Amino acid sequence: MKSPLLLTITLLTISLPINAEVTLDGTLGSSGALPGPDYLIGADLGQQHGGNLFHSFQDFNLRSFESATFSGPSHIQNVISRVTGGNPSQIDGLIRSTIPNADMYFLNPYGIMFGENAQLDVQGGFHASTADYLRLGEGGQFDARYPNDSLLTIAPVEAFGFLTDTPAPIKIENSKLYVPNNQTLSLIGGELVMNGDLSSNNELETFHPEYPLKLFAEFGRINLASIDSSGEVIPNETGLVINAKGGKITTHNAWIGVSGNGAGNIFIRGGDFKLLNSELEGDSLDEDSGIIDVQVDNLILQGSEISTDTHGIGQGGKILLKVANNFVASGVSATGYPSFVFSGTEGLLDNAGDAGQIEIEARQIKLLEGARIGSLTIGAGKGGYINIKAFDNLTISGKPEVNFGYNQIDSSTSNDLNFGISGLFANSKSKEHNAGHAGEISIQTKTLNLTEHSVITSSTVNSGGGHIEITASNLIYLQNARMTTAVKSGTGSGGDITVGTPSFIVLNNGRFIARADAGHGGNIHIQSDQFIKSSDSVINASSRLGLDGEVKIDSPVMDMNGFLVVLPGGLLDASHLMKTPCNQRDVENLSHFFVKPSEGARNSPEDLLPGGALLGN
Repeated sequence: MKSPLLLTITLLTISLPINAEVTLDGTLGSSGALPGPDYLIGADLGQQHGGNLFHSFQDFNLRSFESATFSGPSHIQNVISRVTGGNPSQIDGLIRSTIPNADMYFLNPYGIMFGENAQLDVQGGFHASTADYLRLGEGGQFDARYPNDSLLTIAPVEAFGFLTDTPAPIKIENSKLYVPNNQTLSLIGGELVMNGDLSSNNELETFHPEYPLKLFAEFGRINLASIDSSGEVIPNETGLVINAKGGKITTHNAWIGVSGNGAGNIFIRGGDFKLLNSELEGDSLDEDSGIIDVQVDNLILQGSEISTDTHGIGQGGKILLKVANNFVASGVSATGYPSFVFSGTEGLLDNAGDAGQIEIEARQIKLLEGARIGSLTIGAGKGGYINIKAFDNLTISGKPEVNFGYNQIDSSTSNDLNFGISGLFANSKSKEHNAGHAGEISIQTKTLNLTEHSVITSSTVNSGGGHIEITASNLIYLQNARMTTAVKSGTGSGGDITVGTPSFIVLNNGRFIARADAGHGGNIHIQSDQFIKSSDSVINASSRLGLDGEVKIDSPVMDMNGFLVVLPGGLLDASHLMKTPCNQRDVENLSHFFVKPSEGARNSPEDLLPGGALLGN
């Protein structure tokens, strides 16, 4: 058994930084350790080149009760720091800058870890990276791995450069990293690991209290990039350009947001990106919003959401997900909500902003266990346009045990009582005369599979219905699933459903429904080489009070009932082919088996019985 003293030492070793110090390396001026715990890092400790102030450290670590304050002239635009000593930086304290509007760059190619008590108090943006160098304009370079290769200039930072195929990771544990309004927060390195511990949540927390880890740039910008090879990451006004192989990004129990009066931009680049019980959010009020732009090799949403929502007159933000291989959304969050991608408008004024567009591209897309992609308007704003491109397969599957009533399939968000229904939703819920139109849904794929109570639906309460357009080259299969457009009240026309040119359309208790109330019913137009439906499948374009819509099927219809073979009704008498059971056979015909003893006797008990003539008949 370990002694209490040994256990205490072990815990302290794990919880405290290996090098609890801030030490200058002497390459840009003075060398040696700075006095703490409140480290003062003035301009005299580094070098100035125009608007750039450079610092170079041997080690840089902060414990929970420590802080590092950078200061300098007000004309400084960028405070650029590097760590050259070969040790990762463990930051569990406060990083502060007093220079107005100055951006901070913190570079350590050997690794960076932000702890639970890490905080930022900066006047501009903050960029942490495990890159080996920063490229300055056309010819300048600030090198952390090879300091003597540096060429310091007045040019701004243009790229993060990596020289090895195994860049060091950036890890965040329960941190809350915020930058000021309209500023940028960047994490650019090898593997990005962001892990929040739900058991550490503060009961007094009011800002997204369900998430212990938060990254926040109010009406600003967040850059997340993971690299798994040598190359460069180049930020520009429209995103991030990566000239390298993408690495792994994992977020667990984390909230990453750019919400504000207008929503900013989130740019994520990497290889495998896992969003686990986490959220990417860009909500806004009266200013127009930006974009949530994710470009990775594989994307997994497990009990997570990606959402933009406007609550005022500002236009909602766009969601762009470009996935080279597989996009899978499934599971439920810690609070019981399914995974979803959502854009909405909730403004109630006549000039309310429209919901943002959702655009998703992947080789394979799977929405499972209640996962959904949707757009919603509850006021005068228009619902967002949903465009899905699955180059191989789009698979949507719900939970078999859910109630699949009509009233359970018109919600695009996770606030539906029936969480088990997976699907695509574009809905308008306002009852007012100026209700915004529902969004439209467009799908391009090879194979579309809808099974186990899944839906593709556009519905409205009191406005014109949105359209659904599906183009597939191979197969469209609906099993216990529906495609619907619906107008529940008013004179709005129902949305159209257009399905085109697959080799096969198969309905097994599948439904195409375009409904209206007092307006014209929506039209349904289906084109396919083969159209096969079961007897319990339904195709209906109708209006309760108005004119019914048109159903047009350009395909030979195959009724599966026609393939059933009816057996003849007469029964075959096979009694003469069966053997009579033993208990019913005639006693006179029974067989006999006799046992007769052999003649003679053994010479001893161990001898074999001698052969001989048998006595008796």
